[in-house]
Amino acid sequence: MSDKEGQPLSQVSILFKNALQQLEKESYSTENGSFSQTIGPGKYHLQISHQGYETLYIDQVLVEKGFVDLDTLFLFSASQKIEAITLKASPRFIEQRADRMVMNIENSVLSDGMTALEILERAPGVKVSDDGEIQMRGKKDVAVMINGKLSYLSQKELTSLLRGTSSSSVKSIELITNPSAKFDAQGMGGLINIVMKNQRKKGFNATINAFAGAGRKLRNGSGINLNVQRDKWNLYSAYDYAFRGEEEYRQFDRFFEKLPAEIQARVSKQYSVTEEPLNTHNAKFGVDYIPSSSQLISLNWTGNFGTYKNLNQGYNNILFENGELISNSLTDNSNISTWNNHNVSLGYVHRIGERGHEITADLDFLHAAYDADQLLISDFQRTTFQQPFISKRKNQTPSVTKLAVAKVDYLHQLTVNQKVEIGWKSSVMEADNNAINDTLKGASWIRDLGTSNHFLYKEQIHAGYLNYQWKKEGWSLQAGLRAEKTLADGLLLTTSVQHKRSYLNWFPSATLARQWSALHQTQLSYSRRINRPDYYDLNPFRYYVDAFVFYEGNPLLQPEKAHAFELNYGYGRNLNISFFYTDVAEVMTSVLTQIPEKNMTIRSVANIEGFRNIGTNINHSYQPLNFWTSINNVLIYQNHYFGAFNKEVIDNKGWSLNYQSNNSFKLPKAWQLEINGQYLSPESDGVYRRKSMGSVSIGVQKKLLRENLTLKLSGNDVFKTMRYRTTSEVGAVRMNQHFNLDSRTFILSATFKIGKDFTKERRSGSETGEMKRVIGGS
Repeated sequence: MSDKEGQPLSQVSILFKNALQQLEKESYSTENGSFSQTIGPGKYHLQISHQGYETLYIDQVLVEKGFVDLDTLFLFSASQKIEAITLKASPRFIEQRADRMVMNIENSVLSDGMTALEILERAPGVKVSDDGEIQMRGKKDVAVMINGKLSYLSQKELTSLLRGTSSSSVKSIELITNPSAKFDAQGMGGLINIVMKNQRKKGFNATINAFAGAGRKLRNGSGINLNVQRDKWNLYSAYDYAFRGEEEYRQFDRFFEKLPAEIQARVSKQYSVTEEPLNTHNAKFGVDYIPSSSQLISLNWTGNFGTYKNLNQGYNNILFENGELISNSLTDNSNISTWNNHNVSLGYVHRIGERGHEITADLDFLHAAYDADQLLISDFQRTTFQQPFISKRKNQTPSVTKLAVAKVDYLHQLTVNQKVEIGWKSSVMEADNNAINDTLKGASWIRDLGTSNHFLYKEQIHAGYLNYQWKKEGWSLQAGLRAEKTLADGLLLTTSVQHKRSYLNWFPSATLARQWSALHQTQLSYSRRINRPDYYDLNPFRYYVDAFVFYEGNPLLQPEKAHAFELNYGYGRNLNISFFYTDVAEVMTSVLTQIPEKNMTIRSVANIEGFRNIGTNINHSYQPLNFWTSINNVLIYQNHYFGAFNKEVIDNKGWSLNYQSNNSFKLPKAWQLEINGQYLSPESDGVYRRKSMGSVSIGVQKKLLRENLTLKLSGNDVFKTMRYRTTSEVGAVRMNQHFNLDSRTFILSATFKIGKDFTKERRSGSETGEMKRVIGGS
């Protein structure tokens, strides 16, 4: 391994990947630039990289019996243009791997100025509802991990966290549809892993970013990411701030059955304008210590702080079917949410022996404080059927979540072709949620004892797993078993009602793969999954949308259990076809209850008999021209919700189509153009039927100052076609919703990189190699 002058390069990383782009082996060059690696027969892709040099890719290296000599390989400075070999500066925007799909956010022109929640909406097969519920391949109840660690926050708190996380902090998003036994069984719809940026480069490095833009309201933000790596130490820190202004228009129509004493049925028509300013602060600090080439000790803290306001003004009219006005109220609904989250993590990695046995241990502590204050004012106007009056209601919901997680994993390489993994994980969570509702009577606020409550929830999950992997002559097998013991205790202090649960579940998983040739491979996988209700859904407190619509939790919710099957076919690196089927028992879904005599609608979550999801996903990458890369994803699936609620039959079934196309154009003089389009057809969703929507986004990028400065200009949903519309017609409940989202935005952003390699001032010592072997670069 040499530079362009023929001087040997040491500590060059050589990755050996199979035809599925899975990592098989990793080597490093010695002081004289040579390297050697013992590896089984087959065809391999080599990825060769070194700090300050262009990455070299060599495809289709055939390894048979005996010794393969690659001759002298040359690496060239990152600033030089060499036409004799193929160089790639970064991975694709979307990569299909054997067990997951990866979306590399860093490589997208359109990602700047967005939140992590908005970025998820761009992921193939992923949909995010207006209230932040995440769905993948038509399946809800997707578990979210951050840097490989499961989030234990409620959906509402997780939504706030992701809304408060700037896209500039996100490195990639991994979509894991059928996880192995090594992963938590939580998540009926699979796992989404959000990988945050974490600088681990030699010397001193800094990245500074800023953005500004607008939709209906202004948006802006900035941040900095630092790291210093020297000898056995790596220190890193980051901070970013973002403000997002947003304005939405909402229409909500409800149709009531005719009351026995009335001649006509009733209709409720609501309209509101919602301002949603969001201020967020994210910070982190960490340190890595590398005592040897086989050990890593890391300690880090992350903090997320923010304020989200939902300022809603509108009206609610109740009419008879002939249009005669019964009630007219003007509504002013103010919601202010604040959060303050701290997470401390301690990690240890130890690689044992030449075979690469490995033990890892992690200890995490989370303290999340979330407060929501609401003031609802309903000004009822005079009508033929109603005298004028004003109703005022306020709600305070302070909540605190404490979490401790301990985890240890051991990997043992039995032979060259076999390895076994075993691990244990325990989590202890406590949540304190106090809902305080008051109503104004005369000049005094009176506690509403009927809707106020103090809810304490404790949950322990203890899990162990065993996972076995085997490879031979193109075949590979992974089989595992995971056991999870759950202890849960929910206590309503206000009413002294307590719900305790204790259950043990077994979760088998298996994957059988066959590499038929250098281009053709298939894979069949199965896993059993579970989705436990979060404490927010278990808490029966009421959250008022307005005087006539409120959300109510359900303490009787039971966990849902799923069986997931998937068959994959891959053709090289550019085509992947998946066929999937998921069967869920006691599925948790949103339900509606109408109270016609009070013109009220109750939203809640309940278990119904089941849910089935079947479909296919096709991901294809190709280059129509040498400067144009097109990545297209087609998802076709059927959702079927079936069961009953309030003695009303639910049978919501329908096929859906999601199509996404991402096109990147490498233009002269370091310009890049990106065009993204997506279409979402109608979909069955619990008791709802969502209508179609889509968007087209365009971005342009320019690199300056030897590619250290990157400027981006993006337009998201430029034709303003992302409108969220649903209908519900189950039994006596008929409802229509129409949200005119603030989705068309224009963002200008800049990113500047600074770096200095201290090791050039010293000899190329072993410390640098140790650091790279254990933690690599990013």
